[in-house]
Amino acid sequence: MVRSDPVLDGGLACLRSPGRRLNDTSEGLVTVFCAFAENVTSCVTLGDVGELFRKEVARHGFTSSACRVVVRARSGAESRVLFRNWPKSWAELSDQKSLGAASFVTTEVHRRMTPFTWLDVREARTFTTGEQAVWDHAKGWGWRNGFVMPLHGPHGYVASVSMASVERDLDLGPIRRAGLQMIALLAHERCQALADVAPIEIPLNAMSARELECLRWVAAGKTDWEIGMILSISATTAKFYVDRARAKLGARNRAEAAARLVLSGLL
Repeated sequence: MVRSDPVLDGGLACLRSPGRRLNDTSEGLVTVFCAFAENVTSCVTLGDVGELFRKEVARHGFTSSACRVVVRARSGAESRVLFRNWPKSWAELSDQKSLGAASFVTTEVHRRMTPFTWLDVREARTFTTGEQAVWDHAKGWGWRNGFVMPLHGPHGYVASVSMASVERDLDLGPIRRAGLQMIALLAHERCQALADVAPIEIPLNAMSARELECLRWVAAGKTDWEIGMILSISATTAKFYVDRARAKLGARNRAEAAARLVLSGLL
C-alpha cells in the first residue's frame, strides 16, 4: 500500500509502491496505469512527481524526462518547467546553447494533439536549420529517440510531457505508446494541481459585439478602411472599436489582440 504521510515518508510517499513494466497486453496496460495512478495522487511536491515519473519511464527504456507548460497571460506567453530529469551534462549543453527555443519538439507540441516520437517527426518533414542543429546535438550526446505527449487547454494553454532514450531499438508499439500516454497524462494533471498553473482568462465577455466583430476582421487581415466598408462605418470608428477591444484584452498591438482572439477559439 502507498503510505500517505509525507512527513513519515520523507516527502516521498508516492515512491513507496514498486511499479510494473508495461507488457504488450491490455491487461498489463491497466495494471501499470492503476499502480501509477495510486502512486502519483500521493505525491505532495513537483519533485515527487518528477521522481516517480523518472522511475516509471526508466522501466521502459527512457533515461530523461520533463514536464513543461506554456500559459498565455495578459503580459504574453509564460513558460514554466514543472520537473526536469535530465543528465547534468545534457542539461548544461541545452541551457548553454538554448536548444529548447529551436527544438523540433517545441514546434511539434504546438502543432500536434496526439503523442509522437522524435523519429515520427524526422520521417514526416524536413527540419529547419535550427531544428537540424538541435537534432545533431541530441545525436552527438547519445540520444536516439524520444516520446512526447502534447497537451492543450483553453486560452492558449500548452503543455508537454517528454522523455528521451539512448536505446536504438526502443519498443514503441501501440500498447506501449498507450501506456506511456496514460502515465504522462496523470503526471501532468498532478503537476498542474500542485503548481496551480492555469491560464488567465481573457475577458471576451467584456467586449461589445461590435468590438468583437471588428477584431475578427483584423484577424482576417483587414485594415480599418476595409473594416469600415464592410460594416458601413467610418475607418475612424472602426479603429475606435479595434483599439477598445485591444485595450480590454491587454494587448500591446493589433496583431497581439488578434492572436489572443484566435487562442480563445472565438475566431
